Amino acid sequence: MKAMLIRHYGGPEVFELGELETPRPGKGEVLVRVHGSSVNPVDASIRAGLLKLFVRLSLPAVLGVDVAGEVVELGEGVTRFSMGDRVFAYTGTGRGGGYGELTALPETFLGRVPPSLSWAEAGTVPGVGATAYEAFTVHAPVKPGMRVFVNGGAGGVGTYAIQIAKALGAEVTATCSQAKAELVRGLGADHTVDYTQADPFATGHDSYDVVLNTVRGPSLDPMRKLLKQGGTLVTVTGNPLEAAEAKVRNLVSSRRTAVFFVQTSGALLDGVGKLIESGKVRPIVEKTYTWDELAEAHRRVETGRVAGKVAVVPP
Repeated sequence: MKAMLIRHYGGPEVFELGELETPRPGKGEVLVRVHGSSVNPVDASIRAGLLKLFVRLSLPAVLGVDVAGEVVELGEGVTRFSMGDRVFAYTGTGRGGGYGELTALPETFLGRVPPSLSWAEAGTVPGVGATAYEAFTVHAPVKPGMRVFVNGGAGGVGTYAIQIAKALGAEVTATCSQAKAELVRGLGADHTVDYTQADPFATGHDSYDVVLNTVRGPSLDPMRKLLKQGGTLVTVTGNPLEAAEAKVRNLVSSRRTAVFFVQTSGALLDGVGKLIESGKVRPIVEKTYTWDELAEAHRRVETGRVAGKVAVVPP
């Protein structure tokens, strides 16, 4: 099969078109012909070698943690899917596969693509959509009337977080630049905070039931101060050290901190898919790139200024 490979870690220019042996689905797996993927910040970090201590790749490797495509072969024991089904999956950081023609995945990873989505749109959903859905249904369940603060409202996870929180009945405040405020309000945010003009965490102390951090870099302490007693701060950009710190802090504080790494779960994606089909959530795709533009797509994501997601489709 054809795939965009990396043979060594480095900048976006390391991608090259190559050939690999076609994968075969094992027990409980399906073979998916890939029609859509995307670029996530984690894809860029893996490519650059920044996560070598945590993600062990066998080079040459096919990156791309988001996959959308059709089922073309069933492994032994598969019961949830049939040939030709439209599916998508978050494959996990150690597996990838989105930048290849075919990939074999456990059926438990897969959700069903909503009929309304194009392949380009579907390929941008899995990682960020599942992350926001898991945050607000598992780690900090959002109920009607709650107040939710989203740090990074115009990014991949943030655009889903705003819409999912609104669908669950919350009042939502989100940070964004002034240039993206119209987009963020259009997704349902009740209030926006321009982080380029002032400290977005300086006011609003003791105001929110849930704070979701999607931005790598800022200290979590100012965000904790935004929480009401009994509230929860969820961060999707943490590391094992922050996760360990959170466990200790939660023993002595009524304001809880949750650091998590999204699951490879088809059930989460089916939850997001139902919200998309109901019209309550929609993917935000800034631009679609083809394989021969993959380096450009990675450079765009590395600016940290993408509105929503960038899609990647095969030739």
